[in-house]
Amino acid sequence: MKSLSSMLDIKKGDIVSIVGSGGKTTLMFRLANELKDKYKVLVTTSTKIYMPDKKYKIYSTVDSYIDSFNKLDNGITVIAKDVNIESNKLIGINDDDLDILIKYFDIILIEADGSRGLLLKGWKKYEPVILESSNKTIGVIPANIINKKIDADFVHNHDEFNILTDYSNNLDFEAIGQICTRKNGLFKNSKENLYLFLNQADTEEDIKNSRELSVYLEEYNHNFKICWGSLKKEEYYEC
Repeated sequence: MKSLSSMLDIKKGDIVSIVGSGGKTTLMFRLANELKDKYKVLVTTSTKIYMPDKKYKIYSTVDSYIDSFNKLDNGITVIAKDVNIESNKLIGINDDDLDILIKYFDIILIEADGSRGLLLKGWKKYEPVILESSNKTIGVIPANIINKKIDADFVHNHDEFNILTDYSNNLDFEAIGQICTRKNGLFKNSKENLYLFLNQADTEEDIKNSRELSVYLEEYNHNFKICWGSLKKEEYYEC
């Protein structure tokens, strides 16, 4: 079975934006840990993320990294623009910060979207925050709610989500197609290489639904590669 990083075609020089809901941060650090022995990997955000585990080397400002002497050949470095002590969150970098940092890293992984920990989301005008130098976007949707009833309690920006999905009551294949292919949907502001990852495919039913969804989405003549799997089980599949 392929690794997650090979399935998503991550290679040296990539600047990867991760958007959507249902496991973005876990996906980002899973990729970083797969790549760390071979590459120097930057993990960061253009929005906000919770403070990562202390096992990572974390810099709360770009300047503190630039001024440091600990620039390892390979491994994982986490850099933010600032930190909010009260919320325990790292504040995202901007285009200027990224332009400074690019030369120090082989691969850059950016969490570029926020969903407040909810399973689904709609996008406001300023979302997602894709930085200009990004050349690859991974959109994340949880597979375990395919064909389930849509509950407002697990949708971030519910009004925008309703408009995007034509007020669908269920997360059926048509609704997911709308989320993935409409201009204000999952890949809004993205360019070049696009990937849809159906996360949380932890059961045989989830895997079956993901496989059938990938076939259905071919009808949309989309421009993204589809894969699915379980970050928990470290099992991944593709068309």
